[in-house]
Formats: sequence, C-alpha cells, structure tokens
Amino acid sequence: MMSRLAYGETMEISEAYIGQNQKLRARVIIHRLTDTQMQTRLKNQAIREKKKGMIMKDKSKRLMGMNVYMTNTSPEEVSTDYVHPLYSLRWQNEILFKTWKSFFEIDKCKNIKRERLECHLYGQLIGILLCSSTMFQMRQLLLKKKKQELSEYRAIYMIKDYFPFLFQAMASGTSELITILHRLYQLLKKNGRKSHRYKKMTVFDILGVVYETTVHQRRAA
Repeated sequence: MMSRLAYGETMEISEAYIGQNQKLRARVIIHRLTDTQMQTRLKNQAIREKKKGMIMKDKSKRLMGMNVYMTNTSPEEVSTDYVHPLYSLRWQNEILFKTWKSFFEIDKCKNIKRERLECHLYGQLIGILLCSSTMFQMRQLLLKKKKQELSEYRAIYMIKDYFPFLFQAMASGTSELITILHRLYQLLKKNGRKSHRYKKMTVFDILGVVYETTVHQRRAA
C-alpha cells in the first residue's frame, strides 16, 4: 500500500475488521508522509538509536514513513482529512495526564487517613489547575504575538518550578506578580516552544474547526 501512495497522499479502507474472535468493523486511514517529514523523522530516530545503542531494521524504517489510524466514526461524523487533526487534539489529553503523573505524582500516595488523602488530592488538583491555566494563557499569548506554539509538557514543568516565586510575588503585590509573570513568559518563549518539525494545525486551529463544525451541525439539525 505504501508503494502505491505518493508522498503526502492519504487513502482510506472504509471496511476493515479487527479482533481475533469478535470482529469489529472500523475505518483505516493510511497517510504517507512527505519526503521532508520522512527525513526529519529518520533524523530524530537516528538520534534515539545512538542514545540507546540500538539499530532499527530497514523494514521498520520504511514503515516510519506512514501514519495509520483506525476509528469507528463514520465519514459523516469525521472526514478522512480531519482524522489526523482530531487525533492530535486527543493526544493533548494524554500529555496533560502525563504531566499529572510525572510532575505532580498524583498517582502516588502514602498510606494515610481518608481525610488527609482528600486534602492531599485537593491541593494537588489546585496546583494542576494553576499550572494548566497559566500554561494555556501563555500558550495563547505566544501564538498570538510570535506565531509560535508552546509545548505543554515543557511549559508545565517550568511553571511548576516557578511556584515559589509566584507565591512570594502574590504576597508582595500586583507589580511584583506582573514582573514574575513577565519573566516566566520570557523563559517559556525561549525554552518552552515546540520543535517545529513540519507545518501542522495548532491546538487552537483544531478547536476552532471543532467549534465551527458543532455550530454548523446544530444549525442543520
């Protein structure tokens, strides 16, 4: 199938079945990367292989030139061209959950009383809320001013490290808080940006399409 696809071309298998015992019907969307995207992916893979001291087989490297998606949505619900952006948007949830576990360790807790556990979780969730709210505001500001997209994972890590400074600034006054937030923005702009491997829709672009699609469907109904 890959040999039949041109670089950047997408094809769909509208009727596929998965499962060993109970066959479930699904749509399969296969997209071949452009040559530029492929070379960038191979370059990144070579770096990973060097770090881990491993060598990937040629067949596996060829398959890296494809993105394959399976979905049980109908073409009327999600068009073929929109499957990849929708998956990208869904992946943001996975990134946020990863930050909850990696930086806040919300999945770990000592053997304590229920009341202490509830207080602990409540405090962690407040921290997550502050981090996420600050990150999304900074992300939107950076995209609007510099046309650059912020990495959620990097940003939340740096914002969490800034918690002590933000706490001290809030006790000092508004002017000090603005200064600290400005310093944080400059730090995120320098070290928190996504590596632009190839052009794609940002999260805000995808959310805009979702909103417009929802409004259109409601009007049609």
